[in-house]
Amino acid sequence: EELGPNLWETKLDRCVDYGHTFSKLLEMVPGADIMHGEAVNVDGFFCIVLSYLRGYIGMDTVNRVFACMKSLLLPTNSSDLELELAWQSCKDAIEHRHGEQRIPLITEMGESVCVSDITEEELERALEMMKTFDH
Repeated sequence: EELGPNLWETKLDRCVDYGHTFSKLLEMVPGADIMHGEAVNVDGFFCIVLSYLRGYIGMDTVNRVFACMKSLLLPTNSSDLELELAWQSCKDAIEHRHGEQRIPLITEMGESVCVSDITEEELERALEMMKTFDH
């Protein structure tokens, strides 16, 4: 639905990029034992936390998504997801998304917005919050 009419990728704010900002570098960590889908899920949960910290969603949504991911036995965090990797992922996104981060964050179930102003400090706060979950 979203990609079909966008053959020449003129619209780069795409919800289909959800889970594909931080996962790429997570998969590339030397010795990392993480499959693509697992890395995408970790990325997805990290973006849920970013959405919460921005006030886009409530804690009830965070908990609902976390419970669903855990019930499917999907990883929700990685020891390799550290500030340096997260910030480099944002810089990589700028290179590959026509000069902007364009990171999809959910605003409610089934809805998202792409943001291009995530800061290193914001990533640090999200990483701290990630530690509070029983992964």
